[in-house]
Amino acid sequence: MATDVPFWNTLWFLFAWVGFLLVLDAVIYALQGHSFASGRRRELGAMLFWSVPYWCLFEAYNLRLENWYYVFLPHSELVQGLFAFAAFATVLPACFFGAELFKALGWFEGVRWRPLSVNLGVESVLFLFGVACVTLPLVTPTYAFWMVWGATLGVPEVVNRRVGAPSLLADLEAGKPARILRLLAGGVLAGGIWEGLNYWARAKWIYTVPGFEEWKLFEMPLLGFVGFPVLALEAFAAYSLFCHWARGGRHWEEADTTGSVNNGRLFVSVLVFSALTNVLTLDPIVQARRPLLANLDGIGAVDVAELERQRVHSPEQLVRYVEAGGEGFDAAYAHANLALHKGMGTEMAASLMEHQVMSIADLAGADAEALWQILARDMEDPPRLPQVKVWVRAARISGRRRR
Repeated sequence: MATDVPFWNTLWFLFAWVGFLLVLDAVIYALQGHSFASGRRRELGAMLFWSVPYWCLFEAYNLRLENWYYVFLPHSELVQGLFAFAAFATVLPACFFGAELFKALGWFEGVRWRPLSVNLGVESVLFLFGVACVTLPLVTPTYAFWMVWGATLGVPEVVNRRVGAPSLLADLEAGKPARILRLLAGGVLAGGIWEGLNYWARAKWIYTVPGFEEWKLFEMPLLGFVGFPVLALEAFAAYSLFCHWARGGRHWEEADTTGSVNNGRLFVSVLVFSALTNVLTLDPIVQARRPLLANLDGIGAVDVAELERQRVHSPEQLVRYVEAGGEGFDAAYAHANLALHKGMGTEMAASLMEHQVMSIADLAGADAEALWQILARDMEDPPRLPQVKVWVRAARISGRRRR
């Protein structure tokens, strides 16, 4: 990524993120003599498999919520699909590896709370809250978008307690919150690394959460970081239910055991659901493909060949080449600067330039809503207002840093 090696720079996030998880797994192994990659590969395989449809559920929700979008994904739809599958497969490991690490360290083990009295009333409230989290984000996404992060918590937890599956509610009933605290801490750890790597990545996601465009750390609204520990809890609840229903009760916290649950129809159904969701959700929320030299203004095939002889293979390298004194590509340089800004892409950058927004400095001086109204009026497929706010805010931050 640092040297902008074509193609591989696009996939950098996946390598970096999986690398982090492997380091985490190695530390777990060093502490307790076994880990998911060493001695518990069946559990790791199941976790990776179920992680894909689990995250696809949230991608489906996002078609309605429009809380995040993807930029600079590969041009090949096959590579894009494989990239997405591989990335989605790491969501459950992200939620659980941190908790396993803190368990190996012995964190929170001796913590005891006053036992929670769980009766039908408590279960009913939790169940109804879960139903509300499933439905209200679809009904009123502007106000209830945040509730989607409880969509797989309330109902599964009630069911898990009833059927005897591993349950956070049962932990509270016993006054033993260690597992909950480890999951929360693991969610914080995963969320911080996740967003930090995403911020520097080429292919990445950008958030457009209503009312939270201004206060961000990395690409994430500050309050959004609360969602990561919650995601760890609800992932635990959902996966416990999956394990009880589809894996004969085998769970990620237990060592691998002999035997397996074979259900070909279930396996095929999960794959079909994941593939369909991938196809139907990714395209609408991918706002820009990875920019190429050939997409820039004023660059033809001969220019691309000449630039590549100068070891300039990407728009990022072109920007550095011109800033280091390279001549003859002023139009392409201006186009590249805008196209690379917050994943805008070459097509949207060209549209801005047609409306006299020729640079990031011009963008910083624009009124986001007025600019959006102009683009919405003149473009067949205009950006959404939250996207334009993201561009303008980032341009202003960039200008302050340069001063």
